[in-house]
Amino acid sequence: MAELDVVVIGAGAAGLAATKTLRDRGFAVQAIEARGRVGGRAHTDRAHYGVPVDLGCAWLHSADINPFRRIAAEVGFTVLEREPRWRGRIGKGDLSPAEQAAVERTIDEGFAAMTAAGQQGCDIAVAEVVQAAAPGRPLFDAIITWVFGTDPARASVLDHARYNDTGHNWPIVQGYGALVEAYGAGLPVKFSTPALAIDWRGPGVRVATSAGAIAARAAIVTLPTGVLAEERVAFRPNLPPAKLAAIEHIPLGIADKVIFRVEGDPFGLPAGSFVNDRHDSPGISSLEIRPFGRDIVICYFGGSFARELEETGSMIEAAGDALVRAFGSDVQRHLRSPLATSWFGDPCARGSYSAAEPGHAHRRADLAAPLEDRLFFAGEACSPDSFSTCHGAYLSGIAAADAAAGALRQPS
Repeated sequence: MAELDVVVIGAGAAGLAATKTLRDRGFAVQAIEARGRVGGRAHTDRAHYGVPVDLGCAWLHSADINPFRRIAAEVGFTVLEREPRWRGRIGKGDLSPAEQAAVERTIDEGFAAMTAAGQQGCDIAVAEVVQAAAPGRPLFDAIITWVFGTDPARASVLDHARYNDTGHNWPIVQGYGALVEAYGAGLPVKFSTPALAIDWRGPGVRVATSAGAIAARAAIVTLPTGVLAEERVAFRPNLPPAKLAAIEHIPLGIADKVIFRVEGDPFGLPAGSFVNDRHDSPGISSLEIRPFGRDIVICYFGGSFARELEETGSMIEAAGDALVRAFGSDVQRHLRSPLATSWFGDPCARGSYSAAEPGHAHRRADLAAPLEDRLFFAGEACSPDSFSTCHGAYLSGIAAADAAAGALRQPS
């Protein structure tokens, strides 16, 4: 007989939320995690620059309703209730007012067209609703890669329209990854214990790991779709076709960062400013200047461009080039200690956050659907309206824990 009620696979925000919910309700629960830390794609580095730097998620999206705002207050973290100035200067700021206005209009009209098409129930690609020759179309495309993690041709307008965005995006002084870590403190997590196979033929489940087998009455799987798609975790029996189709068609997009330490002031801009290095060519980077007043600059890349930079090992070089385009060649002598993320290359992630492909927005429900009242699924990709976010993962973990608890309480 299984000693555990539930084994939770993965200790990101979803896995931690599921584990805490079940533990607090008196269930015997154990989380297992392939990494040597909690948080998953929420990860704050404190060592490289001596200040917190989020390598993964960094903003409380829909912050006024985001549950991590309450959690931050409970653990003594500071949320800055101010909106980012993402629409910053373009290049060196030498566009005429008319040119700047034309670029901004393309962006505004593009997002309006996406929303309108999605609200009408159209599940088509973002690329189909914006004119290819519109002024600043390359910048619009780049913004889509930062928002979705994928290119406009692979992003669904219906998925976009279903996302619950209140328009408030607030940063956390101590870091979002650090907040998730604080939330998960004290929970039963076995580190460096990847799941290798999940036998759910019943009764109960049996999870093969690198440290031996774990038996439980049920399992909650919180692995990213990028990991599930590689089939490094075997399911016995195989997952049903609807689940496999959901994994295939809700892949993870890629959003990467390059951070530099900055000596002196080569920017001449207020802390927290954003600059886009160009507007009229592919390969655009968004540059965040001195977040929280710290002596760093963060360069953002997304979509297929970010993947190409990862695979060619040229991300730091591309970030340096973007800074030169925006501020001139003298900026180079002010930059030190580059640090680059590689979320696609991370075998525990294989990307940053999910984006349903055109024609497949409906598959999030299939991804989240439990199997045989003993195999449950969670993670940001399972969220119907808060996908691609840390709080979406958190809420999905609670939902999966609720479903598992209800099933376990049923008479056998």
